[in-house]
Amino acid sequence: MKHMDKENGLGRVLLVAPAGDLTHILTPDLGIGYVAAALREAGYTVDFIDIKRDKVKPEELARRVKEKDYIMAGVKAFSPFLPEINEVIKTIKASSPEIKVVLGGPHPTYAREYALKSCHEADAGIIGEGEKPIVALAKAFVNGNDISSIESIIYRDSDDEVKTNPPGSGFQDLEALPLPAWDLMDPRLYRSYENFWYFSKGKTTANISISRGCPFSCTFCSDFMNYGKSVRYRSLDRTIEEITMLKNDYGVDELHITDSIFTVNKKFVHRFCDTLVQKNLKVHWATIDGVRLDTLDSELLAAMEGAGCYGTSVGIESGSPRVLDFMKKGITKEKIEEKLNLIKETTNFLVQGLFIIGYPTETRESIEETIEFAARLPLHMAVFSPFRLTPGTEVAKYVEDNEPESTPDWSGQTMERIKYVPKGLTREELQKFHKRAYRTFYLRPHIVWQYLKMIKGPKQLRILTTKLKNRLIRSR
Repeated sequence: MKHMDKENGLGRVLLVAPAGDLTHILTPDLGIGYVAAALREAGYTVDFIDIKRDKVKPEELARRVKEKDYIMAGVKAFSPFLPEINEVIKTIKASSPEIKVVLGGPHPTYAREYALKSCHEADAGIIGEGEKPIVALAKAFVNGNDISSIESIIYRDSDDEVKTNPPGSGFQDLEALPLPAWDLMDPRLYRSYENFWYFSKGKTTANISISRGCPFSCTFCSDFMNYGKSVRYRSLDRTIEEITMLKNDYGVDELHITDSIFTVNKKFVHRFCDTLVQKNLKVHWATIDGVRLDTLDSELLAAMEGAGCYGTSVGIESGSPRVLDFMKKGITKEKIEEKLNLIKETTNFLVQGLFIIGYPTETRESIEETIEFAARLPLHMAVFSPFRLTPGTEVAKYVEDNEPESTPDWSGQTMERIKYVPKGLTREELQKFHKRAYRTFYLRPHIVWQYLKMIKGPKQLRILTTKLKNRLIRSR
């Protein structure tokens, strides 16, 4: 049994966000905020180290680990950052071998057994929503109990074999969750870093999540593995409570709503907007993760803009009708154009289109269709991402059955790096297509002029310069 004292309550847990050099983006991590709050509510003391934000070197991490009597360390794991993750785990274990290391985040959720095989010194990993499993693991570790019956985890048994316990039957009741532990990830400490939205209007930004789950069937989407098909919403009162706290306690003047299905429940969105106005919660906000265009109408857009929304990302994905059908997007090119023109005619929103270049079954002709389509749409920004294969998705099963030789390695998949190449194309061709997509979209006089007008300081100039280098010049 791990040592406990009055200061620590039931025990002390360390949460770590490893740094990744593949991206300049850094924002407060909502997942860590929620599991930290769940641990605190259960009686544990929680410390948090954001390696990049805090500029923590391995020797400093080792010193901090040795200082405290931790029962467990939770490490956020993104597949592209496996080398950095393993360095963090190695440092923790070398500093205090008795600490149990648990992986959380996307990598163990999607990779399952492979996550522990690729992170040899980790003791367990969490699949999907982390609030319940992290508390169950902490309780087991502090009492020296067996973890083999805990739902939604991967772990090593007594023979060092990696085992998987599938997710439980019930998802987290969002209303029962405490607010994220914002004191551990103070949004003001992230001001100097790039976030997912190019030209924020506010000085201090925070991400918020209002719902979990997705009822749609896009073949590339992995949300259902994390959160299920049924959509669960937090209450409006709880959401407004968090926004008020962020504004009053941390000076947050811009919110980024991360829900891709935010606009599916129109009644909720109207109530949300009305409440922001009634309570005079003046804050800029944007929906940054790709809302569905077919959920938008003029009344909803007017309500959003009237409540402070100034921008949205929209998931377009492809300009090829055949590829859109293969993706099971459930929307046509004609409907995409219709809804984007509606946004242009009824609001002053900044609109970012999200596209995938190099989807399975793509051809040169379908990629050309996407580049041409993006250039004619009324968009202010566009992101042309390489296809990233996520195990467990429908399209991953297609690749496994039809192109097993094309499965990419876990450590290289990012929004900037090409790892998967469809049959009939070469990596060099895809690199050229990506560059041409960005050049075709951005090197147009009205887009260049628009960006020059939007730059309001050195941070935005730096972001724009970085994006131009990465997307118009460098090979990936």
